[in-house]
Amino acid sequence: MYPAPISDYFAPSTLEECLDLLYHYGSQAKIIAGGQSLLPLLKLRMVDTPIIIDINRIIELQEFGEKFLEPGKRILRIGALTRHKTLASHPLVLSKYPIISDAAKYIGDVQIRNRGTIGGSLVHADPAADLPVPILVLDSTLRVISKDGERDFSAEDFFLGLMMTVVEENEILAYVDIPSPQKGTGAAYSKHSVVFGDFSVISVGARVTLLEDICQSSRIYVGGVNPRPQRAVNTEEFLQGKTITSEILQKAADVMAEEIEVESDMRASNTYRKILLKHYGFNVLSKAIQRAKEDQF
Repeated sequence: MYPAPISDYFAPSTLEECLDLLYHYGSQAKIIAGGQSLLPLLKLRMVDTPIIIDINRIIELQEFGEKFLEPGKRILRIGALTRHKTLASHPLVLSKYPIISDAAKYIGDVQIRNRGTIGGSLVHADPAADLPVPILVLDSTLRVISKDGERDFSAEDFFLGLMMTVVEENEILAYVDIPSPQKGTGAAYSKHSVVFGDFSVISVGARVTLLEDICQSSRIYVGGVNPRPQRAVNTEEFLQGKTITSEILQKAADVMAEEIEVESDMRASNTYRKILLKHYGFNVLSKAIQRAKEDQF
């Protein structure tokens, strides 16, 4: 099937020009960056838009690197046009934020990672996508911009449901800010898919902060099983204050499998997903603990 006819194509070179176009055309326009989400929808005619706004030339959306927002508060800023390839292989990500690399290296194939962007993935909000889980685990802040101003959202508030976010028709996701990890913190991500690079049957991301092998805090999310990633609050509470051992991590994985609501679909039954959740929950927690002990992130 071929896309419906497109009447106008714009390639703004500045963010201001892009926001003017979004303000003027509203629901008639769709943004394209890597095209890994939009193009399949256009071909299937699940999306019908007469106007395309190509944002690949906008320098303001390509920012990437660490910066200080205020004394003592350092963040990693990832512009919406940052490609999956960068997230999978950049030395800064690998050394301090490896959970992001864990997720990005699983996305599709080489061609998709070369073209796909973090902004497109997060705004598309596919429940089986890889990047939403680590963005949630890392307690990120996302900035959304329109001609009327700027809005900041926690990752928890950004995702509303199945392919739904807070981004409105005249807005664009500009960047993601990730807090620099505190000492003794580690995070990890893994997923199960039918074939390598496919969407998740189930995915797990975890962040753990240790002090002398005692869990000070944790943040755990499970993806691929619900309309949006689900936080494992009971598992976090179970780990709080405990001395971490292999037995404790196995019990935590059991708690995780018990508390997370999973659904059956064409990829897997809910029973199979529960089995996978115990396995991946244990492995991801173990990896996060290992990184915390190594004082890496």
